[in-house]
Amino acid sequence: MARRKEKTIPVTIYLTTEQIQEAYRQLIEREEQGDWINDPVILQMLAKRERKVAKEIREGKFVTLEEFQDKLTN
Repeated sequence: MARRKEKTIPVTIYLTTEQIQEAYRQLIEREEQGDWINDPVILQMLAKRERKVAKEIREGKFVTLEEFQDKLTN
């Protein structure tokens, strides 16, 4: 598969020393924390919710979006 060559656009920005330090701090902090969506706790919460929703659907304990909107407006 051929890789598409992306066009680059040169950009010049002027930052103070403090702005550069803050950007670097945020970068390091993000790398240390990792991506929150891959956090095992988040994945467990999503899986638990998915099982609960599947059970509610099987048991007929759900409403359609239209029914929900009707309940909110009445």
